[in-house]
Amino acid sequence: MIKTKENLIKDNRAAIKRKEWYNQRFDACLNFCWMISEAELLAEIRKMKGGNFTSHFGIFKDHRLDWYIDQADMARITKLFLNKARTENDFSRKLISRWSADNEKFFRFLKVVDRTKLGELETAALAKFFERFSDIYLKTITSSSLIDGFALGSDEIIQAEVNRLLDRRRIKTGRGEIFSILTAPVHQSFINQAEIDLLKIGTKVAARLKAGRELKSVLNSPEIKRLVSRHQARYFWTKNNYHDNHILTFRHFQQELRGLFKSRLNIQKEIKKIQGTPGQNKLKKQKLFRKLKPGRYLANLLRISEDFTYWQDERKKRTFLYTHYASLLIKELGRRFGYDLEQMKYLTRAEIGELARGRRFSAAELAGRAKLMFVYQKGADYEIKFGLAAQKIIDDIFKNRDHSGIDDFRGLTASTGKARGPVKLVMSAKEVGKVQAGDILVAVMTRPDYIVGLKKAAAIVTDEGGITCHAAIISRELGIPCIIGTKIATKVLKDGDMVEVNANHGWIKRVK
Repeated sequence: MIKTKENLIKDNRAAIKRKEWYNQRFDACLNFCWMISEAELLAEIRKMKGGNFTSHFGIFKDHRLDWYIDQADMARITKLFLNKARTENDFSRKLISRWSADNEKFFRFLKVVDRTKLGELETAALAKFFERFSDIYLKTITSSSLIDGFALGSDEIIQAEVNRLLDRRRIKTGRGEIFSILTAPVHQSFINQAEIDLLKIGTKVAARLKAGRELKSVLNSPEIKRLVSRHQARYFWTKNNYHDNHILTFRHFQQELRGLFKSRLNIQKEIKKIQGTPGQNKLKKQKLFRKLKPGRYLANLLRISEDFTYWQDERKKRTFLYTHYASLLIKELGRRFGYDLEQMKYLTRAEIGELARGRRFSAAELAGRAKLMFVYQKGADYEIKFGLAAQKIIDDIFKNRDHSGIDDFRGLTASTGKARGPVKLVMSAKEVGKVQAGDILVAVMTRPDYIVGLKKAAAIVTDEGGITCHAAIISRELGIPCIIGTKIATKVLKDGDMVEVNANHGWIKRVK
């Protein structure tokens, strides 16, 4: 467990300003993101030597987080996989299996939490219970530095290797589409599986409607209610994020079913489309492999990328479940010590342990952390600053970064196509509602809880993200243009700007 160290930021200020950092943005609180960060910094034998990150910093502001990863860490970890790709087949699958026992332990412990009456535990026992849960979770996500290191650090390398292959095959056109096919996911995401399962309930509703029954009576019939209840128990957590524990209710899923029929969606066609996309991606990829005959090195890199798309999705599932169960535990702990859930979210897991040993935090400090906080982590140490002290650090690090005057810029093609429309900047999941049909959704990166806006967007443009990122996967599933890794989209563009997105060639241009 990492520990606080005074003057850590001051002693490393010059290094923080000098380094190149990869920016991620989430709706987030300190506690839930802390677990991923602590896991990434942890060195362990499963990761390989050099497979952990060495430093991070984060800026929390109004329940939103800008998280910065040292690009030197990403490059080092990517290099580990580049070396493995040259010498060893199926390495990524063998690597993933190293975490399987801990993953199973995590899911077993969720059942223990479900059975435990938290309010009846002694305070010391409850604190131990939370510590045990967070330790189990930590062990399932120590792979995060490998996942993020390779997924976020390898995209340009893989694209360069694909272009070299196409040069050798004298293929000049359609490169964006070829790259998109070669890096497309071949596994069903948990979000899509949840949608498929709800649509299957919809087919049963549709069959009863054909028999002349009314929608309201069908939805309230015992069989459909039983199916919806089972679905709710399985997927209640799927709209969580690193801050919010959204417990989706039976009524929520009933309303989603009602919405399917109001929209007159062809349910069978939609099931076939979603279910078939991974398989179609696999067939297209196999066809290209036969045509292009990539060598062992590139073929292995593409397989690692493919496996990591699956691994990333599985990690996301566990993080969303952790948000739910940790919220239950820390809410009950907070009640014992006079803190509400929102205040507890802005304590590290070590600080939560210290509550049981008598330490107290002022309401002013916890409110200040939520409003504006700067966190720096290096090795086994960290330091937190909030309020004015945090603002001074932020101003010093980011001064003299001007992107005015830029009208066109480039990124990496994640999904081909062209679009033109007004920009809608989405800086938080709470802002996705402003996206309307035909808008260009621009974000630092996208998350599963952006899905309502993504389905309306004509195109997606992000600052960050690798070829296995959420935006890349979703844009291919939706069949809309997507350009990732521009670095500057959210800094150059503003709401209402009219832009042209050419994902076939990876460029975005502001038009008058």
